[in-house]
Amino acid sequence: MQSQDSGKSGKKISLLMLIVIQMGVVLYTTSGICSKMTSNYPAFSFMWLVWIGLEVAALGMYAIFWQQIIKRVDLSVAYANRAFAIFWSTLWAVILFREKITPANAIGIVVIFLGIQLVNKDAE
Repeated sequence: MQSQDSGKSGKKISLLMLIVIQMGVVLYTTSGICSKMTSNYPAFSFMWLVWIGLEVAALGMYAIFWQQIIKRVDLSVAYANRAFAIFWSTLWAVILFREKITPANAIGIVVIFLGIQLVNKDAE
């Protein structure tokens, strides 16, 4: 049975491809870091423009990277794994910005992770 999403249904996903997808998701989450950094500077100041430029560059690289991923992986699997961005964003918030994780955040991440596992198991 072929998927209408990408025509690649039934193609097994490898651990390497899951790692590559996560690399793309990490790249995507760097744009959020840049966005948060812009809030530390007045609009249109030099450093504000630097962070905006880095954000645009990260999103541009991500767009190219993501196009290559969805050529090789079922769209449903790729997008399910993209949901892992919430984990990476939370990790960056804790490490870089010293923000706290609430129990609700942790539960939400676990629920998302379990959902991703279900989709990935179906793709194996």
